[in-house]
Amino acid sequence: MCRFPYFLLLLFLVACDSPTNGISKNIAVGFESSGEKSVNLAEAVAGYWEKVCILGPYMNNDMAKTTLGFKWDVESKTSITSNEGVSLLLFVRDGKVIEYAEHPRNQGDFSNLTMRCFPKESTIFIQNPSPKKGWPGLFNKNEA
Repeated sequence: MCRFPYFLLLLFLVACDSPTNGISKNIAVGFESSGEKSVNLAEAVAGYWEKVCILGPYMNNDMAKTTLGFKWDVESKTSITSNEGVSLLLFVRDGKVIEYAEHPRNQGDFSNLTMRCFPKESTIFIQNPSPKKGWPGLFNKNEA
């Protein structure tokens, strides 16, 4: 009996339960529990982080460096350079990315906030179905 397919299944299951998926699931649960009206990243994402930086679809390493203020390889670590279905949330502490999540846009769309960073104490985002600028999605509570 061949065991190779079982190995692939195990590898797939481990990849699907990666920390980045756990973060995204917590964000999606927070968004859904609000009736898809808001999400508080400080509550949804555990741990000590100082700020979150957001990159939208088709961002590259140069754009990440401009946003973060330091180099971080989004091109090899994420699918953001080619995946228009996600926004990349980078959680930063002491000038380093300590966690990140490729968050599906259909579970809370952060893409209007691309190339922006927000301190942890200002990470409540409100769904705006008809913004003056951009498309329907999440906006910072202080700007909504």
